[in-house]
Amino acid sequence: MVETKQRKKVGIREVLNGRFFESDWFLRNRILLLMIFALLVVNISVKYKSEKVIREMTALEDTLVELRSRSISTAADVMKLSRQSVILDRVKKSGIELETSKEPPRKIYVGKE
Repeated sequence: MVETKQRKKVGIREVLNGRFFESDWFLRNRILLLMIFALLVVNISVKYKSEKVIREMTALEDTLVELRSRSISTAADVMKLSRQSVILDRVKKSGIELETSKEPPRKIYVGKE
């Protein structure tokens, strides 16, 4: 006598009743199904974490653009303040009695001893 295995279709009713979890197929493959479930949970958590990182990156890029523009405008303001004419006007307004030198600067040479 040759015994043949009869395959039984699993329907929604068996899953909802809980009979599916008592079947031989489920009991033999429970470790594999548990690993697949764990991998799905890990995959979903990685997806959410990567989306969070991407949102943080875009926010940081926006602040970087803002800080760059502020840096450029501050550098332009410093360049305006460092002009000789602006410096002379500020010195005159402050009441300090300074004058510009009429002679060009000279190098001072010191001999070796």
